[in-house]
Amino acid sequence: MKKFLLGILIFGVFNLGFSQKKELKTADKQIKSGEYSQAITTLESIVDLINLSDDKTKAKFYYLSAMAKYQNGEGSYENKILSIDNFNMVKDIEQSDSGFYSSKVKDIYTNLFNSFVNESRSALDIKDYELSYKNLEAAYKVSSKDTLYLYNAALVATEGKAYDVALNYYSQLIDLGYTGVSINYYATEMESGKEQVFQDKKSRDFSVDVIGTHDTPRDEMAESVEIDILRSIAAIYRSQENLEKALEYLNKAKQINSNDINLILLESNIRWEMGKVDMYQELISKALEIEPNNVDLIFNLGVVNADKGNFDAALGFYDQAIEIDQAYTKAYLNAAALILDREGAMIEEMNSLGTSTADYNRYDELKIERENLYKNAIPYLEMVYKLDNQNLSAARTLRNIFSAIDDSEAYNKYKVIVAELENK
Repeated sequence: MKKFLLGILIFGVFNLGFSQKKELKTADKQIKSGEYSQAITTLESIVDLINLSDDKTKAKFYYLSAMAKYQNGEGSYENKILSIDNFNMVKDIEQSDSGFYSSKVKDIYTNLFNSFVNESRSALDIKDYELSYKNLEAAYKVSSKDTLYLYNAALVATEGKAYDVALNYYSQLIDLGYTGVSINYYATEMESGKEQVFQDKKSRDFSVDVIGTHDTPRDEMAESVEIDILRSIAAIYRSQENLEKALEYLNKAKQINSNDINLILLESNIRWEMGKVDMYQELISKALEIEPNNVDLIFNLGVVNADKGNFDAALGFYDQAIEIDQAYTKAYLNAAALILDREGAMIEEMNSLGTSTADYNRYDELKIERENLYKNAIPYLEMVYKLDNQNLSAARTLRNIFSAIDDSEAYNKYKVIVAELENK
């Protein structure tokens, strides 16, 4: 009886192995004929039996599964991603790049890598950021030593405002200790005239010297991007209003270079949003030591001092910004607004005065001060209108000012301008 049962078992195993080999052979033929969907169905029919097979059969199964999805490089993005997992299973099973099927995977991986990189570029050209960063991530999965592509995926995800995706990529890069310091190998594809980057020097030189598809080889040393990664993470957290987390990564970046202008400016914005105006002003002043003619920073100091009620300092910064850039409209506008803002206190005092001689005299003094205030604002507003002749607000203000100071000629001029702008 035992011999009989053993015979049945052996016969069953034999049939199992025969069935698997038959289906694998069928799938192989289907793949070679381009019948990829049928091949996938054939392979799925024996997937539950593969764990009982020997390593050679397993390797062949996963190789064919990968090829059915890879579809000679024409498979969809999703199928190509699935093929990578199957190809990796082949390499794990054979535990050697020189294994029968693993050696075949090498060339396929090169083609996969290039296809993902090219698809990413094409997607980026039409601003399909999601498809672009997904293809860059896939290129990294194919060649995990090429961490540059994971970094590029993070940059594209950030550009596409896929911030959680970008944070995931950046976190992986930090865990990998990625700094970006490396030699990049370039050559120009003769057919397209476009410069391409290669995984390594060997593959670049092969394309240039052996098969002759590329020319003009060059090497480029990439600088460290560690500080950029940390700053990008901080900027993302700031956009998500997680300001404490943003400062955490900014502080890590400052340990690398505390005088990096971009770090200083990002921190200044965060401090402003936290309501820490004094710290903001200190940081802007520090940034100006590095870039003394940065008109935006000087203008911002004008805004800060205006908010603090420091009239002379604020106007001084606005004038300084104008001196550097005479077309800087915002400085003219803010200077005019700053000057005219003082009118409120004058009007309030004028309305509070009584009928005594002293009150009449004070009223006349305030009236002259108010007219002088208007006259001081006029040059700034006229420059605004000169730089932007569609600025209705500036035209209206000028019309009203010239009316108040009884300059009928100028009043009539801006009355016509305002009417024309309002009718547009």
